[in-house]
Amino acid sequence: MIDNFSIALTHVLMAIALWRLLHRDDLDHEVSPRQLWQQRRDAEAAAAKDAPADA
Repeated sequence: MIDNFSIALTHVLMAIALWRLLHRDDLDHEVSPRQLWQQRRDAEAAAAKDAPADA
């Protein structure tokens, strides 16, 4: 009985993990790591430009 329960439990948990992975929004957008880096760099530069200078 315990063996069946442990096998069923692990399979259910793997199914939940697979379900959550397949329904992620970021899987629909293919972006290279370089593009992500450039977007973050541009956002940081814009934030630094808009921030008041500390004196």
